[in-house]
Amino acid sequence: MYINVFGGSALLHLLLGYPRLILVLGIVGTVAATNTPHGPGRVAGTGQYLAVLDAEIGQRATNSDAAERTARQAVTNMLESYDPVAIEKTVAETLDACGEGCTDLSTPIVIRDTEMLRRVLTLHELDRLWAASQKRAATPPVAGRSVGK
Repeated sequence: MYINVFGGSALLHLLLGYPRLILVLGIVGTVAATNTPHGPGRVAGTGQYLAVLDAEIGQRATNSDAAERTARQAVTNMLESYDPVAIEKTVAETLDACGEGCTDLSTPIVIRDTEMLRRVLTLHELDRLWAASQKRAATPPVAGRSVGK
């Protein structure tokens, strides 16, 4: 069981602690990696397990620092433009993607806590960047076009 010392979901805080994992696996993939028979599941060692995964995957996550900066800037822009409907929708999507590990949180709880809101929105942006990279990787090259032209 996760120890809830951070205020809110400990899993959410762990996920934000390892943004490269989100960039490589997405939120759902990272949560699934911690809940598989091969991972520690909902036990105290999850943080160490995520650290090991991050160390192994980290070398493959190219431009992760740039992606993190992009995600944080997108969150700042979203908060400055303050569209409550978009923010609420984004928080709900992120908590849904987090799954059972975030059941101690709800959208109103997150929105009331400024720091947690920023963390949840950052996770969502990292996940969005992951989804965009997956889409680019799955897009076949255009016929008749060569690389470099």
